[in-house]
Amino acid sequence: MELVIQEQSKALTRLALKGRLDTVGVDRIETRVNAALAGGTHGIIDLSEVTFLASLGIRLLLNAAKMLDRRGYRLVLVAPQPVIEQALRHSSLDELIPVAPDLDAALALLQQ
Repeated sequence: MELVIQEQSKALTRLALKGRLDTVGVDRIETRVNAALAGGTHGIIDLSEVTFLASLGIRLLLNAAKMLDRRGYRLVLVAPQPVIEQALRHSSLDELIPVAPDLDAALALLQQ
């Protein structure tokens, strides 16, 4: 699992994940995801290159959203592949964290 910080400003933190969000993948990035999102901004996580989503990956995303929510910010997930989008739907995570098809839609969700 790879984590790339695409943008980190006073208003927004954008992260991109690549690989499998399974036990090994979550172990590799969880601390860095939390640290990147801890700065007091809205967050966007690009899932376009995530190929597998296990329950630990769902927990990682949910915990990140809760952390931001406690500080008055929001998290939006962007561009999941069909199999990942299906996992988000089946776990009802898409009801707790908005999912956008692209960056423009994610930014619009954050401005609501």
